[in-house]
Amino acid sequence: MSLEILCPPRRAVTAVRRHLHLGSCPPSDSRFELLRSVVWSIAVHSGRAHVSRILSTALQPWELLSERDTASQEMLRAELRDALSVLEDSGDLIAMKGGHWAPAVTRFVALPKRPGYLLVGGAPTALLQIDENAVHFHGPHRHLARRPTQFETALPLEDFDSWTNRPRDVSLLEWARDVFASCEHIPYTPESVDAFEFYRPESVGQGKPQFFRWSGSAEAITGTLLARRRRVFGARDYRIVGLRGGRIVSTCALHDIDIRRLMYALDLEADNPVMARAIHVGGQRVWRLTSELPRAEQRAFSAFGSLTIPDERPFERRWTFKRNEELALEMARSLGIALGEYAR
Repeated sequence: MSLEILCPPRRAVTAVRRHLHLGSCPPSDSRFELLRSVVWSIAVHSGRAHVSRILSTALQPWELLSERDTASQEMLRAELRDALSVLEDSGDLIAMKGGHWAPAVTRFVALPKRPGYLLVGGAPTALLQIDENAVHFHGPHRHLARRPTQFETALPLEDFDSWTNRPRDVSLLEWARDVFASCEHIPYTPESVDAFEFYRPESVGQGKPQFFRWSGSAEAITGTLLARRRRVFGARDYRIVGLRGGRIVSTCALHDIDIRRLMYALDLEADNPVMARAIHVGGQRVWRLTSELPRAEQRAFSAFGSLTIPDERPFERRWTFKRNEELALEMARSLGIALGEYAR
């Protein structure tokens, strides 16, 4: 990728934006398309690009595109580094060993129940020669109302649930029951350092945030519970534990299981869903959640809206949707979240 820097700076910004086919992309979101272009251009021969070369190549164009004369190079470099992780999470880039990155397979993701697609993958928009006015940028995401006819057979089409990595063709409770049923328990020998907490949504008031649903006591329960303990360096270890009279007799490690999704399933089974309420701010509806979402729902919500976490309420998640709000709310309902609005 080669860019000719022009003077004055305004002309240089215009030239870079035209080169990247950014269209109406906000300056703050342009770093994602810039990084797609840089990784693609470096990796086109070797199949991968090292992070140090990516950042050094992207830094000068990002200085222009960010349109912040006072931002330090350290800050801009950190923003680019964070953006690489965001692009990995959205499915556009692949993180490899040794600090290398590679473009992910470029494909369209069909949005359910309405026309609309996400363009996902490492190919830059400019390389695909898609009309820049047809692409709507939102963070790392590229939205299109329809698939360009020239790509209907050239690029694969991915199912929405596949892209989010949400369990398919199974209800939340059925998925959770499969997790519990497939768990291989081993006998448990207590250690003096072990201090388990147990997830007990049936023991708290209706609608309480999930943070308050963990208890240090299993009382006299005989059965199975989701449990956690804090390990060395503060990491949490989650397990399904078998209990007899409130004492742990067996444990099952949970590998590659979305613990948050399991918590929502247990909430639903206990008939004690968490709550989300909408408030109206500046003519927009803002949804206030007091519990984190599972990974799949976070990926989908970030494609449709924006998240803010208020400094004074760090446990709260506020989502404002720019598009596909009803699809996002349908996903929330499938988790058992009780939706409502505050009186105006």
